[in-house]
Amino acid sequence: MFQSIGTFQTEKALNQEFYVYECGYEDVKPRDPYQYEPIDYYLIHYIEEGEGLFFINDEVHHLGKKEGFIIPPNTKNNYYPLVGNPWSYRWIGFKGTKCQELFEKCGLLKDSKAGTGNFIYRFDDLEKLSTIFKNVYKYSENQMPYAALGESYHLINVLMEQHEADLRYKVTNAENYIQQAIEIITKQFNDPNFSVDVLTRELQIERSYLFRLFKKYLNLSPKNYLIQARIKKSTELLRRSSSSVEEISYMVGFNNPSHFSRQFSKYKGISPSKYRAQFKTIRTMQ
Repeated sequence: MFQSIGTFQTEKALNQEFYVYECGYEDVKPRDPYQYEPIDYYLIHYIEEGEGLFFINDEVHHLGKKEGFIIPPNTKNNYYPLVGNPWSYRWIGFKGTKCQELFEKCGLLKDSKAGTGNFIYRFDDLEKLSTIFKNVYKYSENQMPYAALGESYHLINVLMEQHEADLRYKVTNAENYIQQAIEIITKQFNDPNFSVDVLTRELQIERSYLFRLFKKYLNLSPKNYLIQARIKKSTELLRRSSSSVEEISYMVGFNNPSHFSRQFSKYKGISPSKYRAQFKTIRTMQ
C-alpha cells in the first residue's frame, strides 16, 4: 500500500505532559514471531490494510483494517502480520506525564472491570483517522512540532468522542444487544434476505457499534457469526437429510450455491459434497 517505510523520532520535548516522540508508517512484511523489548513510551497503531496478530499481557487479538492497538510503557507485547494478507499501518509514539490520563479518556489502557486493560480499538472512518496519523508524521518530518502536537490532540479528541458515544450505548446494556442479536440471527439466518443491515435495523443501533460489540464479546464480526450459523446448520442437513447440496444452500439462507460451497470450504476446510461423503462412508461401514 505505502510501498515503503517512513519513520521519525525526536528527543525534543515541547512540554512535559504530552508530546510526539516518534511516528511513521510501514507495509509490514511477513516474518517469524519474535519478542519485542518493552518500551518506555506509549505507542498507538492504526491499521489501514491487511491483518495481523497482536499479543499483550498474555492476550492475543486478531486485528485488521480500521482497527488499532496501543502499547503502554514497560508492557510485554508482540505483533506481526499474517502471511497472505500482511498489514500496513501507521503509528505514533507519545511521551509525557498526561499520556495515561488522555488515553484512558479514549477508553484505552484501563477497563471498568477490575484488573483488566483495553489495548485495542476500532475506528470505522478510515480516511479521517488515517489523515490525522498522516498529518502527525508530515508535520513532524517537516520540523513543525506544534502542528504535529495539534493533530495529536485531534486524535485524542476523536477517539474520546467515540468512547463517550459507546458509554451512552452502555446505558442500555451492551450484553443485552448481543443476546438479542444472537436470538434474531438464530431465528432468521435461513432467510436469504436476512443480513447484518437487517439485524442493525431490528436492533435499532449503528452497524459500527454492533461490530465493536461482537468483536469484544464474541471475537468475530456479525457477518462472520451469521455465516457460521448458516454453515453449522448446513452440516446438520448434510449429515441427516437427503436434500442436494444446492437445496441445502438455499435452506440455510445462501442465495447462491457456489457462494455456499466457497464459504463452507473456507470454514470447514472441505467441500460440502466431500463432507457429506464422509458420513455416507461411515453409514455404509456400519
